[in-house]
Amino acid sequence: MSWAAWRRSGPAKVAVLLAVAGILWLGQAGVAEAHPVLLRSSPSDGQTVRAAPRQIDLWFSEPPTSAGLDVALSDRDGKAFPVSARIADQGIHVVLTGFPELPRSVYELRWSVVSKYDLHRLQGTLVFGVGLAATANGRPAETVTGPAGTVADVVLGWLDLAATSVLCGWVLVTALLTRGRYDVPADPMTALRSLAGAFGFLTVFASLARGGRQWSEAAGTDSGLAVLKDSGQLLRWSLREVVLVAICVLLVRQSRRGRSSWAGILTLSCLLLADLVLRAGTSHARGGPLTLAVLALHQASALTWVGGLVVLGILTARLPGRRKDTVEIWRRFGPAGACSVAVLTVTGLLLTGRQVATLDAALGTPYGRALMVKLTLAGVLMALGLRHAVRLHPWLVRRLRPAAAPPRRAQAFAPLLGVGVVLMAVVLAGTPPARGPQFDKPEPAISRADYQVDDLLITVSLGPNQPGRSLLLVDVVSSRRPSPGPITTLTADLGSISGIVLRRTAGGAQGDSRWQAAVDVEATGPLPLRVVAGRNHPGAAVLTTTWVVPSGLAPRPVAVSNRPLAPWTTAAALILAVLAAAAGVVLLRRHRRARVVLPGTVDREPSGVR
Repeated sequence: MSWAAWRRSGPAKVAVLLAVAGILWLGQAGVAEAHPVLLRSSPSDGQTVRAAPRQIDLWFSEPPTSAGLDVALSDRDGKAFPVSARIADQGIHVVLTGFPELPRSVYELRWSVVSKYDLHRLQGTLVFGVGLAATANGRPAETVTGPAGTVADVVLGWLDLAATSVLCGWVLVTALLTRGRYDVPADPMTALRSLAGAFGFLTVFASLARGGRQWSEAAGTDSGLAVLKDSGQLLRWSLREVVLVAICVLLVRQSRRGRSSWAGILTLSCLLLADLVLRAGTSHARGGPLTLAVLALHQASALTWVGGLVVLGILTARLPGRRKDTVEIWRRFGPAGACSVAVLTVTGLLLTGRQVATLDAALGTPYGRALMVKLTLAGVLMALGLRHAVRLHPWLVRRLRPAAAPPRRAQAFAPLLGVGVVLMAVVLAGTPPARGPQFDKPEPAISRADYQVDDLLITVSLGPNQPGRSLLLVDVVSSRRPSPGPITTLTADLGSISGIVLRRTAGGAQGDSRWQAAVDVEATGPLPLRVVAGRNHPGAAVLTTTWVVPSGLAPRPVAVSNRPLAPWTTAAALILAVLAAAAGVVLLRRHRRARVVLPGTVDREPSGVR
C-alpha cells in the first residue's frame, strides 16, 4: 500500500484515532494521582487519644512549600486554637506545634499545602478526639486542580514537549545536511525552517499557558508570590522563557536569511540544552545536580531521536523520485539515532532506579504503569529502527544488496510511536515518582541498645520511639571497680536537637547512674545520636552512633519484591554503556572493512548529492 493509498484508507485512520485515544486514556489514568498525597497523620482521622498531643504530624508523598502551608485547628464548638507549622524530615513531614494543651473534646484540623514540584494545592481535614470518641468524618484529601486541570496540564505539557522535540530533530537534520553538503531543493528546506519557527512559537505559548494555569492555582491565597519564590519555580520559569524567546528570534533570523549556518546550529543546540535543563528542574524527578543532569541528557537524546524521525519523514515525503538522496539522508541519521537510543537506554535505567523504589512500586503505582507503557512504545520504536538500519546498511547482516530507505508506511508509523513516547514522558513528568517512605524497606528499629565507651557500659532507650514527645533514658555503668570517678553531667544530641541535658534519677554503686530527659523527636529514619558523659577523671566519654526512628507508615504488602531497584538498574546501566561502546567500535571497524572488501556491493559513502 502506497502512502497516498494509506492516507485515503478509512480503516487506517480509524486505527490511528483509536491508538491515539488509547494513549490519551492511559495518560489521563496515569496522572490521576499527579499531586501530593497525604500518606499518614498522627493523630489519624477518627483516632481517639487519652492524652492531649503536644504536636500533630502530617506526612506527604512530596515536599510542600513552607509559604503554602495553611492550617486551622478548632474544637467541636468552633473555638479556634493557635497553631504553627514547620517542615522537617527531608521536606515531606509537616510538624504542627504552638497550640496550648488541648482540653477534653473533639477537634477538627483543616490543612492545605502546595507542592514544590508542580504547584498543585492539596487540602483536607481530619478529626480526632481527646478523651472523647471521634469518628473519621473529616474531608478526604483532595486537590484544588481537579481532573480537568490535570488533563490540561498533560495537554499543554505534551504540546510543549512535542514542539521541543521537533526543534531538536530539525537542528539534528539540518546539521547532517550541512555536514553532508547535500544539494537539497530550497522548497523543502524553507518549509522545514518555517515549521521549526512555528513549533518554536508553540513552545512559548504552551509554556506560558501551562505556567499561568499552575501559577493561578498557587496564587489562590495571599501568599501566592511567596509560594512561587519558595518553590523556585519563578526563577526557573523566567529563565526558560528568556531561552525560548531567544530560540524563536534565532529561528526567525535563519528563516529570513534562507539558510542555516554552523554558528546558528551550535547556538540553537546550546539554547535547547539549556531549555531541557530548566525543564528538568521543574519536574518531580528532582534529586540533586546529578539527577537533573541525567534527566536533561535523557530528554535530549529522546527528543532528538523522536524529533529526527518526524522531521526526516516530512523531508523525504517532499523529495519524490529522489531515491538516492532519500537513502543517503536516512543513512546519515542512522549513527546519530543509534547514539541517541544508547544514551536514552542508559540514562533511562539510571532514572528508573532513582524514581522507582521497588519492583512492587513499578507494578502497583500510576507512575510505574505509565513507565511500562512508555517502555513498551519505546521498545516497538527501537525494533522498527533496527529494521530500518538493516535496510539502510545491508552490511550489518552481510547481505549483498543495495541500501534502501524505510518504507513510506514505516516512515509514518515511527513518528506516531514517537508521539506516544513523548506523551507518556509528559505523564511521567506530572506523576509523583514511585518512591518515598511508603516504599522504603522498614529499618531495623529498636527501643533499647547497649554500647561500651572506655570503661563505661552505656544503655540507651527511647520511648515510644516515634515522632513527638519521647522519653530518653541513659544508664551508665562503669566496668571498673572501684570506678575512676562519678558521672557529673550527661548531655545528648539527637538528630537536629542538640544540647539535651539529662538529669540523674537513681544511683547504685559509685559510678552507676540513670539519667533521663524528655525530647521532641522531629524526624524519622536514621538519626545521629551523640551522648557525652562528663566526669573529672579520666575525662569525658563520648558515644557517637545512629538511632533509628521508624516512620510509622504501614508497609505495603509484598507482591513480587520490595528490594530496592537502584543497585540493579545502576549496574545494568553501567554494563549496557560498556557494551554499547564496544558494539560501536566493532560496527565501525566492520563498516570500514566492508567498504574496502566489497566496494561494489555494499552501500558506499556519497560523493555528493546533485
